[in-house]
Amino acid sequence: MIDKMIDTIMDRIAWGMSVIGAFVLLLMLVVTIADVVADKLLKLPFPGSTELVMSIMPISVCAFLLSLQIKKRHIVIDLVVNRLSPKARVFLQLLTQPCGLFLFGLLTWLTIPMAIHSIKIGEHTGGNVGVPMYPAKVMIPIATGLVTIQLIIELVRTLGQLKNPPAVAEKTFEIIDDNNT
Repeated sequence: MIDKMIDTIMDRIAWGMSVIGAFVLLLMLVVTIADVVADKLLKLPFPGSTELVMSIMPISVCAFLLSLQIKKRHIVIDLVVNRLSPKARVFLQLLTQPCGLFLFGLLTWLTIPMAIHSIKIGEHTGGNVGVPMYPAKVMIPIATGLVTIQLIIELVRTLGQLKNPPAVAEKTFEIIDDNNT
């Protein structure tokens, strides 16, 4: 029951973060198209387009991190992993999850002071148009912090599997074959 509630909360947060990421990607697309069209057709470059895209790109990348972790859509080398027994997979997860937890926790810890400092000084890009940098610098510790929380949840579940490993090893990916559907 608590597992389901935690999953629901994390899924909703991931959905919200994905909406933010999608909106930012759309904004980057519109700004880039407007810049190219204005430059090629009107011979008037879109002022600040490079600075805007540069400042929101980290938001577009970081916003999807939690969804990728929850759905296990990150890059996985499974040439060997898919051939392992369920117990060996649990053991392997017990090696890799703490590493990810450490790295994302460290990244969160180190980027929080940078985000706070960026807000305090009202950091902006240089150039013709000053675009705020602090939204991107705030998104990084938020996103990595959420991934850290998800990794803690996954590690606790993996520790629970030590007693009762899954009977059948789940594949880490599915191959979609359009010819056989």
